[in-house]
Amino acid sequence: MTQIHGIILAAGKGTRMNSSKPKVLQILSDKTLLGHVLTQAQKLCSKVHVVYGFGGDQVRQTINDDSINWVEQVQQLGTGHAVQQAMPSINDDSISLVLYGDVPLIEQSTLNDLITQAQHSGVALLSVVLGNPTGYGRIIRQNNQIQAIVEQKDASDTQLEICEVNTGIMAVDSGLLKTYLNGLDSNNAQGELYLTDIIAMAVDDGKTIASVITDNEFEVAGVNDKVQLAELERTFQQNQATQFMQ
Repeated sequence: MTQIHGIILAAGKGTRMNSSKPKVLQILSDKTLLGHVLTQAQKLCSKVHVVYGFGGDQVRQTINDDSINWVEQVQQLGTGHAVQQAMPSINDDSISLVLYGDVPLIEQSTLNDLITQAQHSGVALLSVVLGNPTGYGRIIRQNNQIQAIVEQKDASDTQLEICEVNTGIMAVDSGLLKTYLNGLDSNNAQGELYLTDIIAMAVDDGKTIASVITDNEFEVAGVNDKVQLAELERTFQQNQATQFMQ
């Protein structure tokens, strides 16, 4: 049986939260944001790796879970760089599931679908169609096949009209992921190593990129400020009430 390694990116400072606590330690219904993600990851993964940065000691002490492989990202050089930090601990013949410590309501069934797709194709990403896609990386397709992900700051006017966007959540054959991560460069508007650039690299390598499109925007909603946190709190409570009624 293929091992699944969860990589949770949790290094962000979360300046807009206006809080002394790291963003991933903000509370959503009596549990930290990171705690929600860990709950789902630990159901599916043989090992979970958390990439931490700002407030790292506080994060580790709060979560207090010795089963986690804690990996420090000393410099914040992008999502690709963050994932690179975890890869030395991951065997090539496994699947790496990339998650985000500030995206707390991702559902297990969606992640199961993503892992299944990755086991067949090698690379699978989770996307969502938004009425207002501003700020998100656009999914570029040709003949319905994913060709690349273009970040907002690097997108042309035509590409900015695309409403299918990348959630950042993906499942990738770990051996392939290591190869593509080694080929990343920072030649982009942010000067960072984008994890999303591995998609175009995989296409150039002849891979077909599988995708799962979620209908639930709340599943892939991140938390950047207290307004978004309050919105997700309401959504979480509504979902809990609905499940209780069924």
